[in-house]
Amino acid sequence: MRVLPNAGKLAMVLGTRTILLDSKHRFLPSLTQLNSSSLCSLQSQLHTDASSGICRGSYCQMSQHPVHSVMSKTCFSTKAGTSNGNSTAVPAGRFTAAIATTDACDSNAALLASGDLRALDPIFKIYGQRRAFSGPIITVKVFEDNVLVRQLLESRGEGRVLVIDGGGSTRCALVGGNLAESAHNMGWAGIVVNGCIRDVDEINACDIGVRALGSNPLKSNKKGVGDKHVPVHIAGTLIHYGEWLYADSDGILISKTELSI
Repeated sequence: MRVLPNAGKLAMVLGTRTILLDSKHRFLPSLTQLNSSSLCSLQSQLHTDASSGICRGSYCQMSQHPVHSVMSKTCFSTKAGTSNGNSTAVPAGRFTAAIATTDACDSNAALLASGDLRALDPIFKIYGQRRAFSGPIITVKVFEDNVLVRQLLESRGEGRVLVIDGGGSTRCALVGGNLAESAHNMGWAGIVVNGCIRDVDEINACDIGVRALGSNPLKSNKKGVGDKHVPVHIAGTLIHYGEWLYADSDGILISKTELSI
């Protein structure tokens, strides 16, 4: 994967967290109207880097500046801060490259046949700003009680994905806006909830990937009942602690090992 080291610098010049290029790796007209010498220099460098080949997947690590393709554009997210504008330290190497799920399926027919690569049933709705994410799986099994969920999301995520088996209950929410923000700040790549979330607008403003069955404004119980790091069966698939999850707009894959294309 090609590293574009100037994405963060360019964002600082422009005062933005997102930079869009067209399909030929040129800046959009709204940016080319700026005539800053710094911008011209950085544009030239970025064009050179992009022309020499960037990753095909939805995200790739770029000196802590993930990149994702949006139709015919390439978007560089600078990760300069949280959704409320506060600066956040991002541990080096926190995020892994997210492979497009369609590419993963097309390139791993043998893993699909053996069951080492499985697709979840398409029952989840997409929330959060990060539509594509991946990472090693941490599992937790609860029922209408999010104490263990909070404990995990307030600990260091280190680019992992929390898979929450809430028993499919839609009677209350297991994750809200504060927890999603905490998960982002602590370095979690994403959250998958076999249950509901709440504070949808807050979660959608947060730079994290979230999947859930739906939303419910009711909060959960606080008894601390549940199990961590256990196998969970959700969306037609048995998921083990330590497996890998890949999610994007096309769906969610579970892999026994880390994938490469």
